[in-house]
Amino acid sequence: MRKTLSIILSSILMLTCCVTGCAADTADSVDTTESDDDTLTIAMQIGNPVMTVNGARQNIDDNGTSPQIVNDRTLVPVRAIVEAMGGSVDWDNNTRTASLSYNGDVITLTIDSTTAYLNDSAFELDAAPAIINERTMLTIRFIAESFGFEVEWNNEIQTVTITGTKAAAEDALKDEAAEQKDADTEDGGKVLVVYYSATGTTERVANTIANALDGDLFEIVPVEIYTDDDLDWTDNNSRVTLEHENERLRDIELVSAEVDNWDEYDIVFIGYPIWWGIAAWPVNNF
Repeated sequence: MRKTLSIILSSILMLTCCVTGCAADTADSVDTTESDDDTLTIAMQIGNPVMTVNGARQNIDDNGTSPQIVNDRTLVPVRAIVEAMGGSVDWDNNTRTASLSYNGDVITLTIDSTTAYLNDSAFELDAAPAIINERTMLTIRFIAESFGFEVEWNNEIQTVTITGTKAAAEDALKDEAAEQKDADTEDGGKVLVVYYSATGTTERVANTIANALDGDLFEIVPVEIYTDDDLDWTDNNSRVTLEHENERLRDIELVSAEVDNWDEYDIVFIGYPIWWGIAAWPVNNF
């Protein structure tokens, strides 16, 4: 049975830092300065449900979650940050335990417990994780620094900024892809990476995965290519904004939606940018 994995590139996209034309409005005080090619910068502001990843604004989640100050401690939504780094989060509802994985390291946290584990070593947190707005919230410094990132707090504008090198994140992606390759080799799976890329960011991630898994590539190409002006989500009259406001305009004709030798593929990755919290609609007709 063919396995279709449509989530991986959209998650990794936040790591590679180009959410094209899709975020909600946010306060001007959130840092939107673009970083250089080697740096991953994540910024969150107290009470603001929008974060920035290398200057690209995006909703933290669909529930409107925002960082909070509780008992003089700054608590931030852990899943959004870890996934923006390129890591993953698993949740065990029975034990109320979160496992954060990044670049071969695993941090284990339990709600209302100040004891955290980095791999097999125990550490004491200055504040216990809590559930707010159905999201796991905690102080971020221990997690970020354990994963090799730096954390800065700006008290004047109440902003948390997390920085690290994109190279470290890409290494994590390659490690995960290599593990997947080993599993696929055992199963004898043939891999196809299908992607739509508006600005080239998703294309780079697709190539990374295809190279790591010895997979083939198929690019989703609209008949009418999106220009930079089309992708300007701050312009109320731009193509992407008009399509967002009117779903009937999202029926995007593709150059081709047929893959040669489709039946030969056992595993299909589908990658795309995130526009206004959903998959970019050019992929809908694939």
